[in-house]
Order: sequence, then C-alpha cells, then structure tokens
Amino acid sequence: MICLEAEYLNLNRILLQSIALWPFQQSKLVQIQFNISLTILVGAIIYQITVFLTSKFTPVIAIKTFSCVLFYTILVIHYSSFRFNINILKEMMTRLHCACTKLRDKNEIAIIQKYGRGAVLIGKTNLWKLIYISVHPLFWTIQLLMPYCHIVIPTNGCRTHRLQTAVEYFIDQQKYYYVILLHMNAAISIGILTFIATGTLMIAYLQHTCGMFRIACEFSISKKIVYAVHIHREAMKLSEQLISRLDTTYFCLTVLVVITMSLNLFQIFQTITSEDNIMEATVPFINLLVLGLYVFFANFFGQNVTDHNNEVYAAAYNIRWYMCPIHEQKLILLLLQRKTREFHLTCGGLFIASFDCLATLAKATMSYFTLMHSARR
Repeated sequence: MICLEAEYLNLNRILLQSIALWPFQQSKLVQIQFNISLTILVGAIIYQITVFLTSKFTPVIAIKTFSCVLFYTILVIHYSSFRFNINILKEMMTRLHCACTKLRDKNEIAIIQKYGRGAVLIGKTNLWKLIYISVHPLFWTIQLLMPYCHIVIPTNGCRTHRLQTAVEYFIDQQKYYYVILLHMNAAISIGILTFIATGTLMIAYLQHTCGMFRIACEFSISKKIVYAVHIHREAMKLSEQLISRLDTTYFCLTVLVVITMSLNLFQIFQTITSEDNIMEATVPFINLLVLGLYVFFANFFGQNVTDHNNEVYAAAYNIRWYMCPIHEQKLILLLLQRKTREFHLTCGGLFIASFDCLATLAKATMSYFTLMHSARR
C-alpha cells in the first residue's frame, strides 16, 4: 500500500500549508491566514492603480504600472482560485490516493514509486525554487541598498528612497519607505510561493497519472487487457479531472500571461535602449522570468501526459491480438478506438498543454511586443 502524503507529498504539504492552500486539516486559523494573504495581494494591486490618481498619465507610466498590476492580478487569480476550489483539490487528491492504494502487484507499485520519486526530485530541484531562493532575496537586497549605492550625495544632503515599482500609498514614501517595501515584497513572496506550491502539487499529480498510463502500457503488453483498459480509463479520468475543474481559471490566466509578458518584455527593451537606470528593468525581468518558466513547465508536463497516453495505444498496436480470446480482442479494439479521439489537457477548449502551445504563446508574446514597439515609433 502506498501513502502518497507521507512518501511523495510531504514537501507539497509544507509549501501549501504556508499559504493556507493545503486541502486537508482546514481550520478557522487557516481561514484567517488566507484572508490576510489575500488582503496583502489585493492591496498591492490597489496601491499601484492609485498611481493614476496622483501622477500624469503617460505611456511610460501606463506600461510600467499595468505590467506590474497585471502580474499581481495573475497572482491573485491563481491564489484565490485554488483556495475557492479547495474542496475540489481535496477530492482530486483523495481519488488519486485511492487509485494508488488499489495497486497490489509489485510491478505496479514499483512503477508508481518510480514516478513518485521523480515528482519529489522535480519538486526539490525545479527552477521555481531557484528563483525564489536566489533571485527574490537579491531583489530585496537591491532595494534595501539602493539609497546607499550612490557615490555622489544629493544636493539636499539626504539620500532618497526609490521603489522599483510605481505605487501610491497616500503617505510620505520617504519616511515609510521600508514599510511600503515590506508590503510589496510580502505580496510578491506570497504570489511566487503560490506558484511554487501549486505548481509542484500539479507536477506530483500529473506524474502519478503518467505512472498509471505506464502501468496500463505494461499490462497491455502482458495480455492483461481487462486490467489495462481499467487502469487507462482511470488515468484519463484523473488527468481530465485536474484540468476540467480549473478550466476557466487557466484560460483566463493564459490570456493574462501573454499580455503581461509582452508588456514586461517591452518595458525591459525600452529601459535597455534608453538612458534610464538599468535597475528599472529588474522588476519586469523577474516578472517575465517567473511567468515564462510557469508557462514552460505547464506545457512540458501537459505534453508528458499526452505522450504517456499515446504509448498505451502504441503498446496496444503491438499486441498479438490473434492469440487472445475473442472478448480480449474486443477490448483491444475498444482501446484502439479511443485513439480516434485525441486526448489532451486543455483550458477553455482553446489552449492545449503541449510544446506546440508553448511555441504559439511565445509567438503571440513576441507579436504583441512587436506591435507595441512599432506603435512607439
């Protein structure tokens, strides 16, 4: 018997509990933790939008503000959607746990354990944690030391504090610089940690469903067709359940991600080609890096699920069907007929998680960037 939480989801549990998204062991304290975190995230958006109330509207200010506002909006949608669908996450994980605990054969358990260990390895070494552990504290340090990095002291005799994002708190930003900095960095910390925690959970979930596909593939070859068909159907249900419950959320996020990446890419290009301080490109670069990696991993593992599903059909084609009983031949035919309906992880019925989709999103991002660059001229 396999205990998913103890063996392969312990890291996911710790990360999700830190942001009140672990679907089990919910309490009033966890609800308070969620409310505080969501308030911090929403507040970061509000205090960036209020810039337009006190500053003159210019294309530079608009692009700089909207690129950050949309990034934080993605964080809020991502965070709140997983929280509001907490019962669905609990149901999905329970169903996956039940499917794995039904495995009795040593070969089946060995396959699931192999994919489970792979999920743990990915969770421990993926680039999301590298970004969060190294880049984000570096960003903190840059902003803390920024006022002290000038060799020449301003004429008024005091060093000025300047945030890398445009915000308006309606208070003295020089006096309360570190308070504002604390709030903005708390928001980005919660948002990126949400990406890491939910991303590693989805990776673990999809890795185990890929393991189920692998089991179906192995048993198709060994003539246990009835069991293979059952396992294959269960793996398809597990995969479809994951995306169907979050379909609308991922569709909205995909559209927003493309627009946000275009704006941040344009801001980086504008900073580099102008005489502005190169540090102005720090925030859009981090935003672009985080979103780019998130899109890459989402499509990479979506493609992985599709490839594992196709391997089942390839195994079915290679079976010596003429040596099987009639009822097994019918099951083989049923399994092959499923190939006529392409199986993919989709969002909104428009985007398919695959390398082709990754290329399409990259092209769309560059197209919007080119359009903005041409309009600037």
